[in-house]
Amino acid sequence: MRAFLLRAVESLPLAVFLLYMAIMDPRAQPEWRAPYYASTALAVLACYVLIRERAIINRIYFGIALYFVSGSIALATRWPWLNAEYGRLEGTAMLFWVLGAGVWFTLFDARGYIGLDAPARTVRGASWLLLAVTIVATAVSLAFVGNRVVSSFVPFVAVFATHGLIKARLHARRAPEA
Repeated sequence: MRAFLLRAVESLPLAVFLLYMAIMDPRAQPEWRAPYYASTALAVLACYVLIRERAIINRIYFGIALYFVSGSIALATRWPWLNAEYGRLEGTAMLFWVLGAGVWFTLFDARGYIGLDAPARTVRGASWLLLAVTIVATAVSLAFVGNRVVSSFVPFVAVFATHGLIKARLHARRAPEA
């Protein structure tokens, strides 16, 4: 139950952002403040809770949190060009941040992009596989900017599903040892 609640807290910023987009459909720069600021606050709070509870932060959600923070900074500092570009790219901009987080964790974190305590070779292999899927998903997203289903929905489903399948397979492989 604890793990479920922590994962729910972690996914809340994205859920709030997507609900706001669906209901309010913001167009002008000032209309973007509420979803970015709310999602940023929730993302920072979620990271704090996960760190405090010594839970492993999902690297995909961490990349999304960085996207929210960067969008909030752009709005607060009046960098309309960045938010205009985020608006043009839609989900692709978010995927660029996820990809950046994936590269960072793959190269510099013992738990890798996959976010798992396992032997280094296992973590590296799984992280490189997830990173490859994220690269392809980002390329597809970029190629279909403007088509919300193919540019945003399908690539994120691919990345999240791959992450879940890899982790489930690795947990199943480690279960007999426990």
